[in-house]
Amino acid sequence: MNRLFDRHTQRRVQSLDGFWQFQVDPNDIGVAEQWYLQMPADSRRLLVPGCWNNELGLYHYEGSAWYSRSFTCTTPQVQLLFHGFTGQMDVYVNGRRVASQYGGFTGMAVVVENLEPGEHQLAVRVDNTHNDRNTIPLARVDWFHYGGLFRSIELHELPDVWLQDAQIRYELDRNARSVSLTMDVTIQSFGAETEERLTVEVNGEELCSVPVAMAAAGATQVQISEQTLRDVQLWDCDAPHLYLFRFTLGDDDLQERIGFRTVEVNDGQLLLNGRPLNLKGVNRHEDHPDWGFAIPLHLMRKDVEIIKMLGCNTIRGSHYPNHPVFLDLLDEEGIVFWEEIPMWGFPEQALADPLTRERGLAMHKAMVCRDLHHPSIILWGLHNEIDTRTQAGLQISQAFAEQVKTLDTSRPLTYATHHPLDDICLSTADIVSVNKYFGWYEGDIERWEQFLVDLKAKLQWEGRPHMPIIISEFGAGAIYGDNTFEAPKWTEGYQTDYLAYTLELFDSDPAIIGTYVWQYCDIRTARELDLGRPRSFNNKGIVNEYRKPKQAFWKVQERYAKQR
Repeated sequence: MNRLFDRHTQRRVQSLDGFWQFQVDPNDIGVAEQWYLQMPADSRRLLVPGCWNNELGLYHYEGSAWYSRSFTCTTPQVQLLFHGFTGQMDVYVNGRRVASQYGGFTGMAVVVENLEPGEHQLAVRVDNTHNDRNTIPLARVDWFHYGGLFRSIELHELPDVWLQDAQIRYELDRNARSVSLTMDVTIQSFGAETEERLTVEVNGEELCSVPVAMAAAGATQVQISEQTLRDVQLWDCDAPHLYLFRFTLGDDDLQERIGFRTVEVNDGQLLLNGRPLNLKGVNRHEDHPDWGFAIPLHLMRKDVEIIKMLGCNTIRGSHYPNHPVFLDLLDEEGIVFWEEIPMWGFPEQALADPLTRERGLAMHKAMVCRDLHHPSIILWGLHNEIDTRTQAGLQISQAFAEQVKTLDTSRPLTYATHHPLDDICLSTADIVSVNKYFGWYEGDIERWEQFLVDLKAKLQWEGRPHMPIIISEFGAGAIYGDNTFEAPKWTEGYQTDYLAYTLELFDSDPAIIGTYVWQYCDIRTARELDLGRPRSFNNKGIVNEYRKPKQAFWKVQERYAKQR
């Protein structure tokens, strides 16, 4: 499942989920041996969606691998939608390479033309190799480099004229009762000359209908403006009202879902619909020992319910774009979300690499364009824990911020900095977000108090005295079930005491508008960090990898219930 609502009701959509033929390619010989025409005799069946590192014998495999299966179609043109993969992906249809893309947390769409009705062969090469120079993420990260096709794959049979995309932008009037709409619709033609009417419905009622003339093959951009919806109900945490837009053109249709609200930073506060919003949250990875990134809907729903039980109103998607279904759940539940690309821990040399910049810009564009309509997303994160003390860090931050603002001006920008007192990039953000672990990695826990004094002094010196502060990561590791009277590090008692102290301190500081506990659940970590992580896991979850609560869960629940 890719969404919680039907994206299309007229277009024929097939799921390509299920068993595929699979073969690892550690020596990278698949192209030379033409595995895109026929897989090796010793290939095996593997379920898609899934991560190959959750299969027997492939726990630590990183490199290239091949998938293959057949599909049938009745139209001469189709669109293949890959909703999630890792690293580099190349797609072959009937032995011909039809598409290639790097970075797959936001997926890839591939249009294939001139097909005969009937059966066709599909092959996919995926390579999740990482390095220390210009892959995003780098090799050394504090999560696991799962490989594979980890989200659903769809086959869309396309008519001669079809709806590729629709972007809905809006402005609320001063009383927040009506919205002025501008809709940009991309229509593709395979060469048919036609005149049709593009109709827009909202929650089943027609809003407007405009004529569209397609004269040649290619894309046509249609902008529909000066449309008004009256007596709208705002999307808010306590009342997450949603509106379903349906665009219809000839034999094709496209549906988008949206909620109307305002998000802004003003006078040291984050405002949702004009009211201050204090963020009470957790960092969450899409990770489970049995599924890796390929989290099933049932577990997504369970995670949302546990996080709501904790008393949270927000989640940070660490550290990559999350599944659209999970974002749909947050839209429906009124939980706000911080989304970012998987750019973690980049040193100066990697930041200065032109390929890093190119890939980062492409990832930001794909993220914003895919997730623009989710009302739950209130913050775009530019990156996480890169070296923002350097000119290379400043230049790439400025480029990313400019790119995102070009695509969307309705949300504030931030990024998580772990060098906040020496950071030279704060001008690119609307909120300063801090990752620090005093009392775990650095010194005593009491250092937090002086650090907050120093951080405010820095903001004052930079002329940003009212810049709101989020503590975006803080926490301590705990091995599930490890309890002692003395409560040293790695026990549940130490983690509980740590979070009790920090949450009380942060809540007493009016400059801090939000906290994100690191982290929701224990996760596998990359091989490069194995020796520094018991069990080869990041154990800072307040629930373990199987979602069993540690002692700290109940302490965080108690503190969040008392917070503003």
